[in-house]
Amino acid sequence: MALQLGQGYRAGRLAQVPENNKPPKPDKGQGRAAPDARAVMIYATFPNRETALAVGRGMVEQRIAGCINVLAGMTSVYVWKGETETSDEAVMIAKLAAEGAERAVAHILANHPYETPAILVIPVTGGSETYLAWVCAGTELGT
Repeated sequence: MALQLGQGYRAGRLAQVPENNKPPKPDKGQGRAAPDARAVMIYATFPNRETALAVGRGMVEQRIAGCINVLAGMTSVYVWKGETETSDEAVMIAKLAAEGAERAVAHILANHPYETPAILVIPVTGGSETYLAWVCAGTELGT
């Protein structure tokens, strides 16, 4: 059974920002960012939720990323040093201005427990113009 608006489903807001707790406006296809949105997402895996959250929280607090998400449960299968391994891991997805990607990768590497962590920088080719502007505004390029 699909949930309808008003039946426990809330769309169109950033849950972590209280001032956005207002009814959603219908999407009329306007306000989408162009392909040169100048934002990226960084996908990185960690041994557990706590480590991913600690690294991600540091990125947000230092304004390396405008926002992070941690997905607590996933399973990876890979070959490491000649052996097929299966590991439970957590995923961190960071959203930030593209100009800050190098700084973000350096931060993750400096704080990651793995010898060779999975860190991928993925260009954002479009999306909500308002959201992307908010993400980029939350990113400082540092020195």
